[in-house]
Amino acid sequence: MSGYSLTYIYHDCFVWETREAIFVFDYWKDPLAAGADKDNPPLLTELQRGKRVYVLVSHHHKDHFTRRIFRWGSVLDDVRYIISRDVYKSVSYLFREDGDYRGTKPDPNRVTVLEPGEVFENELARVSAFGSTDIGNSYAVECGTFRIFHAGDLNAWLWIDESTPREIEEARVAFTDIVAGIREKFPEFDLVMFPVDSRLGREYWWGAKYFVEHINVRMFVPMHFELVLDEKDKQQRRLDAAAFNLFGRNSYGSYLQLAATRACYIFRP
Repeated sequence: MSGYSLTYIYHDCFVWETREAIFVFDYWKDPLAAGADKDNPPLLTELQRGKRVYVLVSHHHKDHFTRRIFRWGSVLDDVRYIISRDVYKSVSYLFREDGDYRGTKPDPNRVTVLEPGEVFENELARVSAFGSTDIGNSYAVECGTFRIFHAGDLNAWLWIDESTPREIEEARVAFTDIVAGIREKFPEFDLVMFPVDSRLGREYWWGAKYFVEHINVRMFVPMHFELVLDEKDKQQRRLDAAAFNLFGRNSYGSYLQLAATRACYIFRP
């Protein structure tokens, strides 16, 4: 592979592949697994490429996490899990040696729990955990000189049509404070995956706009817009997420519209 590849799976789940490793972010479900065994989705077969697999989970909400990922260890030869503290708490029974649970348990030596401010590092990657304006973590991942960011649920969740001015201001401050901490350590990223969710109503794009105005982003990828059953509404939300004229920084970087699930994009180092 001459570059790095990014494959959009669903909602906020992506697979990022380098020459040496594969990173899975916030796997929730595989849209190609309908009618199939959810414990062995097509994605799991696609990950069997002889490389180390890192599975990162930002938090335990059902649209970012499923405990089924811990069963992948019986299929993948070399897998590591990097999870937030709230994820660990939500499935702590899986790690109890004297517990009543008799199903598949993860190898604790392959699981790293990170809180904001903490770092995981080995010979292939460095993962820095930052905070979120919801729960859990956001992650910066470094492989060589390439730097990417997955926001999890970090966003300016400004429900302007439903909130008081004070609540809106508090949401802005909470978000901008976290971005300031990220910018201090990472003033630029090669790739950023970030929520652009028009459920928020007016100014749904404000968080994305602020992020790219304060951090140099070579390629911006929107996410977190699939939570709707009606296909017409889903298409509209995809278009809303791709309305880069609202938040795109014309003077720097590029913006990627996700055409469909399983779309794969190549980035040159």
